[in-house]
Amino acid sequence: MPDGRKDSAEEILSAFAVEPAHTKATLDLYLKQYPELASELIDLSLELEMVDPTAEDGIDTDSPIVNAAWAAFVGGDVNDAPITAASFTREVANGMGLKLAALMGLRDRKVEVESLPKAFSARLSKALATPVARLMEYLAGPQGMPVGASFKSDAKPEQKPKIAIKQLLAECGHTPEQISNLLKED
Repeated sequence: MPDGRKDSAEEILSAFAVEPAHTKATLDLYLKQYPELASELIDLSLELEMVDPTAEDGIDTDSPIVNAAWAAFVGGDVNDAPITAASFTREVANGMGLKLAALMGLRDRKVEVESLPKAFSARLSKALATPVARLMEYLAGPQGMPVGASFKSDAKPEQKPKIAIKQLLAECGHTPEQISNLLKED
């Protein structure tokens, strides 16, 4: 463990490397004590993670970015990665030009699959690194109930009917022009 003295960056990184466990807690301790080395500590942690596959609190394997990188590394198909709620990230929303609330509505399966234009579905599947068929299968599933909904209600929460993509985008604050641009066929 690091002691309170001023060590060189190399000594601090070496001390981190020889820690018996490279868990999130260990990384957090070093990041707290040496914030100026945050980038180097995180890079080293990721390198050590690859060396020690049994390490706890590892890489988020539900991330489409991680799945794509791993598939490229092993020479596999990115499309083998399953689509999960965790696949719908801020980066996907930004890349698509969607407000995060709209992407979360898609994640929660609030949209009628039939209302999705083919071009939009293709762009979303590409952003999520999954085939269009797998995306449609995911979106056609039952809606997700908001976490804690049953604790916030006196009555049993009920699922709302699915809505058209245009309605979701409008409810999330997209302008009519933005909606038109998002849903246009290429």
